[in-house]
This record gives sequence, C-alpha cells and structure tokens, in this order.
Amino acid sequence: MSGLRQLAERSLRKFARPVYRIIQRRSGQRLVKRFVTAEERFKHIYETNHWKEAESVSGPGSTLEETEPLRRLLPDLFRELHAGKLLDVPCGDFHWMQHTDLSGVRYIGGDLVGDLIKRNQAKYLRDGVEFRKIDLVNDKLPSADVILCRDCLVHLSFADAQLALSNIVRSEAKWLLTTNFPGVTCNDDIVTGQWRPINLRLSPFNLPEPKKTINENCTEAEFVDKTLSLWEVQSLKQII
Repeated sequence: MSGLRQLAERSLRKFARPVYRIIQRRSGQRLVKRFVTAEERFKHIYETNHWKEAESVSGPGSTLEETEPLRRLLPDLFRELHAGKLLDVPCGDFHWMQHTDLSGVRYIGGDLVGDLIKRNQAKYLRDGVEFRKIDLVNDKLPSADVILCRDCLVHLSFADAQLALSNIVRSEAKWLLTTNFPGVTCNDDIVTGQWRPINLRLSPFNLPEPKKTINENCTEAEFVDKTLSLWEVQSLKQII
C-alpha cells in the first residue's frame, strides 16, 4: 500500500502541481505550528520521510532522475573552479552525491539534522569525504573553495535566507553554487520549514547576474527554470 501511495503522490507532483502545492503548504503550516525551531522541523522531516519519496529522504529533488544533469556536469565545473574543497550544506542523505565524481575534491557534507549526519558518517565516511552537523544560518562555516547550497534557501524565510547568505559571505569560500528559479517574478516569504521557489536576483536578495548556471531539467513542468547558479562570493559582499 505504501508503494502505491508513493507512486500516486509522485504522479500528483508531476501532473497536478497547484493542488499538490496547496497540500504541501498546509502540511508545512502544521509542521510550523507543531515544532518551534528549524532544527526540530527538519529533524521531523527526516524522521518521518515528510516528502514521501521512497528513493531519498531528502525529497523528490534528490532522486537520481532529477539530479542526472548535476551528476554529469558538476565534476567538470569543480575542476574548472579548482575546487580542492567542497562544502555541501545541507547535504541531506548524500543519496545523489555519492554517485557524483568527486575526484580531487575534499568533500564536507553539513546538515542541521544531527541524526542524519550520524547516519551519513556510519554509511559513507571515507578518506576525502566527511560529515559535520552544521547550522547554515548560525554556525561558523568550515573553509572551502566552493559552497554548494542546493534546495536550501527555498525552505528558509526571507530573514533566515538573508542570514544564511551573510554567513556564506563571511566564510572563506570563493564560490557559491545555489538553487535559483529565474522564471519567478515575485518572491514570497514563508516560515522556515515550508517551501517555495525563489529568484535570487529579485528583492529582497538582489544578487547580480550569476557567472554560470546549470539547468537541472526538472521534470516537474511548473519548475523547468530550476537551476544551480554560480556566484563569486566576493561580488556579494557589497549587497549582503
């Protein structure tokens, strides 16, 4: 029965986006009322597989199908950027990244959910790959050449997203690679733990034109503009 339910929900996500988003918004509202802190909310999401995705507890955006363009293109980009050290925050369950060529890259996966980090350490820890509990909004970030911040700011309120970006700017990273929806014409605020697409070039973020973009070829028709966009951190210091 659970398999049929997951199949039905995946079909709903693809072919009835407006209805599915209403359901998710209401679910997010219940989550916010039940749990006070962001850590509690994201821990609950992990423990209950809140997104109802059989392949990855990080949600439908972390399946091998949805991340195929990233797994194919990121290794070349990391080489182009001379990325000797990569900070992936939030790293989630490391499902798709374990299938990405990280040759020559020291990988640090960070996540707010401590139990998820313990799981990743037990399952994936090896030379050149490590995991740490990291609060992107509040913690001092480990040094890295590139910060990968995929599917994160979309879950944060304007205030928390601004704090996360400020924290990244204070870090030693040279590059920020993060989720962006350039087709969005007006950004909506949420309570941290919910979800909505954001365009980082618009208010309240007002980031400059990204240096590069990778279109994720999202299979959810409403979000075909979903990209990973690359900014030089130095260029953000006068804005954030």
